[in-house]
Amino acid sequence: MRRSWLVLIALLFWSRPASAQVTLTIAFVSDPSGITLSGSGTSSASLSFGTVQAFGGTVPSGVTKSVAGNSWTLSTPFDVLVQKGALDVIDLLSTSYTLTARLQTADIPDTWKFNSVVLSTTAATITATGIYGSTTSYGFSLTVPFSASAAAISNTINFTAVAN
Repeated sequence: MRRSWLVLIALLFWSRPASAQVTLTIAFVSDPSGITLSGSGTSSASLSFGTVQAFGGTVPSGVTKSVAGNSWTLSTPFDVLVQKGALDVIDLLSTSYTLTARLQTADIPDTWKFNSVVLSTTAATITATGIYGSTTSYGFSLTVPFSASAAAISNTINFTAVAN
């Protein structure tokens, strides 16, 4: 009986399709110490700083504003949760994931950071050792130079989680 099980397991791994992929889901969650995300707990959440300014005014709860040198920065944490499917045999082989992020549109004057990594339209690695099922807090910041004209700032950050 034991020998039969070993053969069956070997055949399952041997016969898997060459293009098998791990099924991953990603969710963005409001961090208790950060701004409230619209759509928290989903794969398509958003955040709004509202109308803010470098000097004076107020910022939303959970947001920190700092002014230094020739720019000002808004920052807040939010959480990321990556989970893998439990039914795929191939899922058993992946113990961690790599998370990357990139801006959808280039933003020359402003600096967007996620987990202290500067973002551009090219994917940047946020972590190469993500733990499945663990809600992880990451810092997000947007730095605006004083030389930038007053205007609405909007962009999309595309995240990708890939099984290791």
